[in-house]
Amino acid sequence: MSIVIGILAAFIAVILVRAIRFTPKNQPLRSSEPIEFDRQAAINALQKLVQCKTVSSNDPAKEDDAEFEKLIGLLPTLYPRVFEVCSMDRLPGRALLLRWPGKTAQEPSVMMAHYDVVPVDEAGWEKPPFAAIIEDGVMWGRGTLDTKATFNGVLSAANYLIGQGFVPQQDMYFAFSGGEEVNGSGAPNIVEYFSQHGITPGLVVDEGGAVVENVFPGVKVPCGLIGIAEKGMINAEFYTESAGGHASAPKPHSPIPTLADACKKLESHPF
Repeated sequence: MSIVIGILAAFIAVILVRAIRFTPKNQPLRSSEPIEFDRQAAINALQKLVQCKTVSSNDPAKEDDAEFEKLIGLLPTLYPRVFEVCSMDRLPGRALLLRWPGKTAQEPSVMMAHYDVVPVDEAGWEKPPFAAIIEDGVMWGRGTLDTKATFNGVLSAANYLIGQGFVPQQDMYFAFSGGEEVNGSGAPNIVEYFSQHGITPGLVVDEGGAVVENVFPGVKVPCGLIGIAEKGMINAEFYTESAGGHASAPKPHSPIPTLADACKKLESHPF
């Protein structure tokens, strides 16, 4: 047994030493040529999108359908070349699905984004959240990051490429939800559309992660996170029962510490 323990300890020591001494290989920097496109048009388009108060809520009475329709109505004007070659289907749940025909329909790519935003306490903002004011190179507005910037980036890029005569090798789909913030039915309806039409994407790109600092040990520079999966969500309700009694003389082991213990165990073992 002592021999086995000695071998295991040596094995672990080797792993630790190799991990400490590990340094990534230097990768040659790839050169790229700057792309000239109408930057101001892309900025103006994002401003127009942000100025639409597409606030989603679990209470439909607090949503303004006219603002969602306003945004959708702007798209052919903001991205005219896209709508010259792309078809658009409107699916239940405020879902928009555009298809950019490629040289083949096999293994298409799907670019995702959502154009709804969370509610906003306007009194807590330094600038009006739906004015899309630009100061010192920064645009202020709800949805500029989550994720009307992505929405605009995808369509602005396609608008530019179509103007250059570019045709993608495979079909491309632009899948946009108008209810992502409330876990709406838009995205599931797009998936169902793909299933019904026998479409199997070869690549799906969603909004992605963030640029973080001081998250990973040993990484001293800002790091862009690339997510390769997304965990789901769960809403759990805990309850317990006990015999009745009076608060003046509570019995031992009341429901309160039982529930507290359950919550503590859950917190100690996250996903």
